[in-house]
Amino acid sequence: MVRIRYDFGPDWTGDPSIFFRIVLADEAAKRPKLSDLAQTVELILLKEVQAEAQGLHAYFNYRSLSQQDNLKELAWA
Repeated sequence: MVRIRYDFGPDWTGDPSIFFRIVLADEAAKRPKLSDLAQTVELILLKEVQAEAQGLHAYFNYRSLSQQDNLKELAWA
């Protein structure tokens, strides 16, 4: 994992939510590993943040470092 960013806001239904943006090293973002890694990351973050206990829906988005380097979105930097 390279970095994690997040924002709070309503989801498409208007419910309070936390949106995670996770940048992965290119090797970690390869398909066979991605599913296991995503599940581990999400469980750790949900435990740490306790989103459900705070009444938040959690959303997770992933991107590889090379994707971010190409897209250069500031929210993911």
